[in-house]
Amino acid sequence: MKTDKPSPFQIIDAKFTAGAGIEGGSLPPPTFVEIAFAGRSNSGKSSLINTLVERKSLVRTSSTPGCTRQVNLFEVSARDGMRLMLADLPGYGFAKRSKQERAEWAKLIEGYLRDRATLRAIVILFDARRGIEQDDADLVAFAREPRPAHGSLEVVLVATKIDKMSSSERHARIAQLNKESGARIIGFSSVTTEGRDELWRAIRKAVGFAPAPEARA
Repeated sequence: MKTDKPSPFQIIDAKFTAGAGIEGGSLPPPTFVEIAFAGRSNSGKSSLINTLVERKSLVRTSSTPGCTRQVNLFEVSARDGMRLMLADLPGYGFAKRSKQERAEWAKLIEGYLRDRATLRAIVILFDARRGIEQDDADLVAFAREPRPAHGSLEVVLVATKIDKMSSSERHARIAQLNKESGARIIGFSSVTTEGRDELWRAIRKAVGFAPAPEARA
């Protein structure tokens, strides 16, 4: 009897490792390859990470923008042996925080992106309905700047909350965003999980880790 093979993208273990923010804490020395996740406050970043690792509450979600206030590291292992650190960065563009606090967050994020030796790629999220805003474009430009000590970062762009649109609307919107940005945009929904495998393929390509075709249960 034929049975479906388990996906090599399946995450078999995921755990919080450490966090560091403007109020204290420190990240452990770099060990595994790291992938950062960034986006405007309320862009659906925490929900996306939970969906990506197939956990309901690994990353705390909130309806209140600006909930993530530090860099949080999560160690994940996939069925085919891939092992990564996922870095959840504080959301940006939340005006209700003080100007000083927002400046400190920006410094924290920029320092992590510039100096973290094992960081290989950054996934930048934005609400598909809003498109790429100036804060997003500024982060893309910063992330693409050469890092003399550690090499350039791969940038993966993800349009979230596509479940809020009809099928025809989302396809037209993604095509429009691709044209406007001149880059490949991945449509993603944390409600339907659409885009999950596509995003994993993009992340694996960015870090040079292809799924093993012989992966078994």
